[in-house]
Amino acid sequence: MKNVDLEKKLGAKIAYLRKSKRYSQEKFAEKIDISVIYLGQIERGEANPTLSKLKNIANVLDVEVNELFTFSF
Repeated sequence: MKNVDLEKKLGAKIAYLRKSKRYSQEKFAEKIDISVIYLGQIERGEANPTLSKLKNIANVLDVEVNELFTFSF
């Protein structure tokens, strides 16, 4: 698996989980303390979030960090 694929899959999973929790991008970005623009970049696989950002994302989504990397959804 190429890294580009990993980033796109990770972003798609975050977007999927965010939508399943009924968070708008604006509300979710506010909760994890990043800009909406950066969240959009993460969800499109264009940005590479730090581990601490991934932990924040997982906490707000109420999942374990490893769940963000489970791509069978």
